[in-house]
Amino acid sequence: MQKKIVDLRSDTVTKPSPAMWNALKNLDNTALGDDVMQEDPTVSELEKKAAQLVGMEAALFVTSGTQGNLISILANTTPGEQILVEEHTHIFNYEVGGAARIGGLTVRPFSSDHGQFDPKDLKRLISDHSDVHEARTTLLCLENTHNSHGGTILPPSLFQASRVFADEHNLKIHLDGARIFNAAVRLGIPVTEFTQYADSVQFCLSKGLACPIGSIIAGTREFIEKALKFRKLLGGGWRQAGILASMGLVALESPWIDRLAEDHALAKLLWNELNSLELPIKVLEPETNMLMLELLPEIPCEMSDFIQKLNSVGILAFVDRNRVRFVTHFGLTEDDMHYSAQQIGDVIRSVLR
Repeated sequence: MQKKIVDLRSDTVTKPSPAMWNALKNLDNTALGDDVMQEDPTVSELEKKAAQLVGMEAALFVTSGTQGNLISILANTTPGEQILVEEHTHIFNYEVGGAARIGGLTVRPFSSDHGQFDPKDLKRLISDHSDVHEARTTLLCLENTHNSHGGTILPPSLFQASRVFADEHNLKIHLDGARIFNAAVRLGIPVTEFTQYADSVQFCLSKGLACPIGSIIAGTREFIEKALKFRKLLGGGWRQAGILASMGLVALESPWIDRLAEDHALAKLLWNELNSLELPIKVLEPETNMLMLELLPEIPCEMSDFIQKLNSVGILAFVDRNRVRFVTHFGLTEDDMHYSAQQIGDVIRSVLR
């Protein structure tokens, strides 16, 4: 008998919804074209809808969040400049150093308190090029929700303060909003409460929104014109991409975005279940669809071994900074959370014996 598998590694493991498959099945050749020539009507519809949703002039369909962030950084900067990023952001740690390698940029990290910071504290990092030795600082990158801090939400007030700070120092702001709709749904506010303060934004269709591939970047029309060339430079020219865009259109419908609250509820359920185990662990209360589990010193087990033990009983998870990261998503159920908590508890007890 095959063991039960609960995949909590990431919300990138989602499969398309029935409505997405139906949208794809209903496509015909008139809905497809060569997008490099800007002739795919379904892609154009997706880009228009996405731009309106985040309150930007224009948008561009790209292959991934990593590509979208790099394109946005390239379109907002000139080689030799400096950009500011929080030290645990995806851009700084998980995007293969693209900003430095391809963009020719100095990437300067700053610390935060679980993702929260006062933009005024960044003043010491700013260089306006008046000193011949220093690279000019031109871009501030923010991440919301913040992955490595456990899906935490940067509030609109931080974005507003960052906008004031950026304007004072002639900076642009790029928002890595891979999971920005999780933040908006959790706070019960329009996504524009965040995006209105950014010059550019990237959000993923392929995470909580459950599309198989793709992200969106959005900004001014001038920004998107630059981004289009950088997308081509990076090998991201789509052809008949309406096949994928058809699913993206479904993902951007209000009911599907609102469904993210179900993922948040599952994460909270798993948190409650794990807290009830009365074991030497610390589980951070989730704000959205992620929760982090720390093993206390009483548990004599290396994190890599602990992950292997979880995998062996069908619970799939990743390590993030010596913590186990669990991510809830479309396709999981309350029963999966009960089962996962039971298996996690059994693994911990086996280590303690």
